[in-house]
Amino acid sequence: MVTIRLARRGAKKNPFYHVTVAEKSAKRDGRFIERIGFYNPIARGGEVPLRIDLARLDHWLAHGAQPTERVRQLAARARRTPVTAARPAPGAANADADATADAASMAEDHVPPGTAEGIAQAEAAPAAEDSVDAAGEPTPAKADAADAEGDAPAEEAPTAESR
Repeated sequence: MVTIRLARRGAKKNPFYHVTVAEKSAKRDGRFIERIGFYNPIARGGEVPLRIDLARLDHWLAHGAQPTERVRQLAARARRTPVTAARPAPGAANADADATADAASMAEDHVPPGTAEGIAQAEAAPAAEDSVDAAGEPTPAKADAADAEGDAPAEEAPTAESR
């Protein structure tokens, strides 16, 4: 006969149980057929206290496995409680989300320089960007673009007086 029961793990005064499917004649913590979940009675903070694969539990129940009373109670609790991901601390969630969003936006903007898109972007960038050097003077690409538009004063041609 097959039974669904808890197998104790963990340390002294720190219990942790695996929900196992095993032969009734096998030892409590001994040989088992399948491990279908766990139960942590002293879960704290963001730790998950109970997780049972309900599909596998139903499979074994349909094949005649007999759950212990405690496993029956835990399965009822698992069916009532919706499965949710462990939630991070309230302050950490916003910081992680911002960092992830920043990294994603930077990855979207970056185009590898060796690709066709990267070459086209590099050729278009000097004319489109306002770039200045460390002294605050426009770079040659900006000066050339300004001269073409007529915004910058044209350089005076040498006159007869200056010769």
